[in-house]
Amino acid sequence: MKNIFVGPNVNLAVPQPEDFDEISDWYVDADFVRKLDTAPARPLSGEDLERTYRNLDRSTEYYFHVHANEDDRLLGFVTLYNVEWTNQVAQLALAIGDPEERGRGFGTEALALILNYAFNELNLFKVCLDVIATNQSAIAVYQNSGFEFEGTNKLAVKRDGQRYDLYHMGLFAADFQPRVTLR
Repeated sequence: MKNIFVGPNVNLAVPQPEDFDEISDWYVDADFVRKLDTAPARPLSGEDLERTYRNLDRSTEYYFHVHANEDDRLLGFVTLYNVEWTNQVAQLALAIGDPEERGRGFGTEALALILNYAFNELNLFKVCLDVIATNQSAIAVYQNSGFEFEGTNKLAVKRDGQRYDLYHMGLFAADFQPRVTLR
């Protein structure tokens, strides 16, 4: 049987307590935080992040850390959340923390792994996400993975006195085309 959590270059792993201090370093990067979420940017401690993880609703949230296979370094995180079992729909969030690690295909591979998990293990019908219009690199990754635009929340995000659209994107299980070979 293939390992559904391992791709050619990355793996989805159980979060470890020591990971959260490293992740907290990413939260001092305003660009990272402001592209990740529409909430106000603010630094978070490792303790804050670990407490959030420990308080997840395990029946509706599936949270993984993304590690490089070659040396097990922490690259980012990916989560399925707000899982509605009756409708077989979930929201997705993905982040690669270190700017030096972005643009190298790690996010694309982690996305493929979590989508495979969502559709083939959890048997979801659809995965949705929201992305700020200024996050063009993430939008490209999502589109290349099969996500389609489903709507726009016009001018919903305010950054530096400017307003930006928030895009809603979705991918149906029937349209999922695996782009990663599982180990």
